[in-house]
Amino acid sequence: MLNIYKTSNEGKIVEIKDIEENCWINISNPTFEELNLVSRQCKIPFEFLESPLDLEESARVEYDKETNCTLIINDFPIIDSSNQHFHSYITIPIGITLSSNYFITVCNQPSSLIENLIKKNINTTMKSRFALEILLAISTQYIDNLKQLNKQRLKIEKNLRDSLTNKQLYDLMEIEKSLVYFLTSLKANGDVLRKMFLTTSVKLYDADKELLEEVRIENTQGIETTELYTRILSSITGSYSSLISNELNNTMKTLTLFTVFLTLPTLVFSFFGMNVHLPIVAENPFSWVITLIIALLLIMWIGLVLWRRRIV
Repeated sequence: MLNIYKTSNEGKIVEIKDIEENCWINISNPTFEELNLVSRQCKIPFEFLESPLDLEESARVEYDKETNCTLIINDFPIIDSSNQHFHSYITIPIGITLSSNYFITVCNQPSSLIENLIKKNINTTMKSRFALEILLAISTQYIDNLKQLNKQRLKIEKNLRDSLTNKQLYDLMEIEKSLVYFLTSLKANGDVLRKMFLTTSVKLYDADKELLEEVRIENTQGIETTELYTRILSSITGSYSSLISNELNNTMKTLTLFTVFLTLPTLVFSFFGMNVHLPIVAENPFSWVITLIIALLLIMWIGLVLWRRRIV
């Protein structure tokens, strides 16, 4: 899909039909023909438009001397559509290409990130500023999504205190997976921001440098928050793993004690039930009481021994 926007004389972003100078071309889930059209008409390297469509593409800054174009690839978070029962996240790349006359964004799928930028009425003629606004929006989205993940974690932790189920553990695994995606992508984005301070292909004015510093601070905050939540989650899962093991040990201990105490009367009754001469006369009406007393005394003796060893 190909959408073209441009800042009007009133300072608002409006959608236009044809590619013009100083316009913003937003490409999402495109066809080969659309990429080829933009590449030829805007004189943009085809690789700059194709690379961000690869979900495994790493964040980086690349400059092409022949066309005087700069490619910035950053990862941003989206909800994992494969998980229908829980809001977990993955990260996908977005490509930002800056040329002398055009500003181009490329992504594998439509995103609310772009829709929010359209509402902000950013000036499409200020390309460097526009790119920094996108990077700031990406960093801010990480912070917002981290807050959502933390709320879900607190809710799961509260439910775990009442009852422990496999679903809750699976949900914690989804949160942990999301945090891994976030941490990897945020660190890669941080490398891109450091390179942008040094590169000369992206012209930055004093106000742009201040905005870039703000983006860097937001990205650093995202990394620190993700690392903190990861440590907390690891501590929680470790504690509950120990709790599960302890409960299992207590259950096995209880079952073992029941087995011991139920086995002792069986041994006594089996012994006196054998067809051999025994010290108790079979015709004695109190023989069954004597047998029961022997079994109870044996149980009490074993129970006392276990209690002294602090097993019971």
